[in-house]
Amino acid sequence: MKKIEYKEAFKSTTMFLSDGTIEAYYENYLNSQIKRIKDKLSGIGTLSGLESYIRSESDSIDNIITLLGISIEKFKRVVSWIRLSQGYMFESEWTTTKLRSELILKQDLMIEYCELFSSGYVSPKFAAIIPRFILQDFRIDSEVVARLSSDDYIRNLIKDKITTEYNAKYCDLYYKKLNKIFKGIAIEFGLEYEIKPMDGFGVNPLKAISSLNKHVIINAQFYLTTSSNQTKYYNEVIKPMVQSAQSNPNIIIVNLLDGAGWIGRSSDYKKIYQDCDYFLNLKSIDKLNGIIKEFFNIN
Repeated sequence: MKKIEYKEAFKSTTMFLSDGTIEAYYENYLNSQIKRIKDKLSGIGTLSGLESYIRSESDSIDNIITLLGISIEKFKRVVSWIRLSQGYMFESEWTTTKLRSELILKQDLMIEYCELFSSGYVSPKFAAIIPRFILQDFRIDSEVVARLSSDDYIRNLIKDKITTEYNAKYCDLYYKKLNKIFKGIAIEFGLEYEIKPMDGFGVNPLKAISSLNKHVIINAQFYLTTSSNQTKYYNEVIKPMVQSAQSNPNIIIVNLLDGAGWIGRSSDYKKIYQDCDYFLNLKSIDKLNGIIKEFFNIN
């Protein structure tokens, strides 16, 4: 079997997957969250309404952050700034859940954070410890409250918060599809398909179709967005694996890549394409049958 040409592999990448169950789940989730946020946050335009909302809703801080369009990371930094300015020493940042529990227990803290949300952007007290550029995001005024009337606005804010989770669902779907194919091929040819560590390849489990001491190691990755983890995947997984296998004639390596994120990371894609005996993707996966037959001398 000849390795698929780079241009053919790159052009045949499956950019996105679409699954009715996943799409229906997130559509229902978005609709329910839009209604819930609109109903519950309607009174946060006043200090008393804001405090009441924080006390009554377990995920109130998360919802406020979503409405304001602030990242969790930025919010945690501001919370830590305030804690440090009050003389606290600590080893870890508060989660939104921890912050809410502290607000409920300490009325003075509740007043301070309600003030941060409602008028912190014009407060000299907060401006003295937090850059104005960042403080401007902490602003619940009539304009922000008016956003609650727009389903599309709230939908987009919620989508920003769940994109990572949504992408992970499709990664799981991709691996389930491939594992089903790998198992089917192994059964068809009387081979074993296992996901476990292999001698000489560290402690991480590897996907392999095997017969006695001969192994086809299969690596697969699906990315919908670009990430530095793609470079890390090549440097820490693929490259060492190839180095460990190159002197062993009883092992071949098959790499698979799919997802729009790999098209945006072509330099890493090319390295992973080059560092393997065979390269496939979801659209060319049927070629694995020929690779298996040739490697294991199956007629």
